[in-house]
Amino acid sequence: ELESSMLDDIENMIANKEDIDVYNLLPALTGSSFQDEISRLVNSLHELLAKKEEILYTATPESEAIKKVDYQINVQKKLLVATIRSLSKKLDLKKQTLESKIKEVEDKFYNLPTQELEYARLLRLFTINEKFYTNLLEKKAEYSISKAGFVSKNMILESATVPTSPISPDSSKVIALVLIIASFLSAAMLVISYLLHNEITSVNELTSGGRKSLLGIIPSYTKDIPVSQLLVDKHPKSLIAEAFRSIRTNLHTSNSDPGPKVIAITSTVSGEGKTFVAINLSGIIAFSDKKVVILDLDLRKPKIHLGFNYDNEHGISTILSGKDKLEDCINTSTIPNMDVITAGPIPPNPSEMILSQQMQDLIEKLKLKYDMIVIDNPPVGIVTDGISIIQQADYPIYVFRANSSKKNYISNVDRLITESKVKNLAVVFNGVDTDSVFGNDYNYGYGYAYNYGYGYYDEESDSKKRSFWQRLFGRTLIQRGFWH
Repeated sequence: ELESSMLDDIENMIANKEDIDVYNLLPALTGSSFQDEISRLVNSLHELLAKKEEILYTATPESEAIKKVDYQINVQKKLLVATIRSLSKKLDLKKQTLESKIKEVEDKFYNLPTQELEYARLLRLFTINEKFYTNLLEKKAEYSISKAGFVSKNMILESATVPTSPISPDSSKVIALVLIIASFLSAAMLVISYLLHNEITSVNELTSGGRKSLLGIIPSYTKDIPVSQLLVDKHPKSLIAEAFRSIRTNLHTSNSDPGPKVIAITSTVSGEGKTFVAINLSGIIAFSDKKVVILDLDLRKPKIHLGFNYDNEHGISTILSGKDKLEDCINTSTIPNMDVITAGPIPPNPSEMILSQQMQDLIEKLKLKYDMIVIDNPPVGIVTDGISIIQQADYPIYVFRANSSKKNYISNVDRLITESKVKNLAVVFNGVDTDSVFGNDYNYGYGYAYNYGYGYYDEESDSKKRSFWQRLFGRTLIQRGFWH
């Protein structure tokens, strides 16, 4: 603080006075850290001032010599002021450093009591742990001495060996027990499944009892196609095509009277294959140079337009309601002599339309143009409005699907024959496994669960792909409904 104040005084003195008394400045600089540096500059300034006084005796203040000396004096003053300011900054920086160190020392001084307390606490814990450790070492030494002085009365005669297999339980007995239990459970599951199985699985179950006749069997196949569609034209040598040819022959045998005929195809519920049967039976009949038309009379859930990729904006419903003419709603198919009339938009009163006189008139008009009229009827197990069409049909056909149709559906056929007086009602067994009916030498057919699949004559036999147990027991278990 003193040296900084001294530098400020010297700077003010230089700034306010032109003449500097070096004899007043030098005593003040004695003992300071910058004494030598400032004294040298002050002496130089004093010499210039003395030189100026000497020149003034022989020259005027406006002379060049005086101006030159004044310039040197001003330069020396500026140098002295700059030096003083630089020293002032150094002193300020030194002051700040000292103040910081003082504060740090003060903080350490103030923290000494806390550190002493922490040190005392740690020292106390160290002393306690040291005593514990020493005590443990003493106990260990005592135990070692005691153990060394104890001599066992037992002797090891032979070293123990680790067994290579478990002593108990006996693995062979466990495996035998597991096999017995598994066999028992498998047999129990087969018996329970057989007792609880309610689906029609064989031709005998379908035809036993009653007055129904079997018109034909359509084999199944495991591959899928999205909707019911025409297959007999794509694979004419397949077992499916042969099955429909057999149905066509049986129809002709049952009724060989001349004139146009009506085939009405129905089932108990949707998904048993009546639409598929209607489409492919129509195709097979058309191959025999008969003019055929398919009518989608399932007005609540039409599907035939999907199989032929037609739109369903015009059809039976628009014809019966008088919106369209018959000629405008007939669609030609890829098979010659085969036309299709779709169901049309779903009407609010499908039952009344089917039972109306307009429906009878429509069938009579179609008889004038076609040899065979194939009607995809609504399922009679859900609605009864299709019964009137079946009663009037020349060939009423009822479709069952193997491993899907329930056994109690069979009674519907008997009721149609006895109560509804349906004549010549025949059944078609659809989706039958070829191994269970025809043997393992064939593998073609058609199967679906709202999906359809087909195969043809040059495909690999499925029996080659089955496992040993499926080939051994497959036919029996399929007939019982355990494998589909």
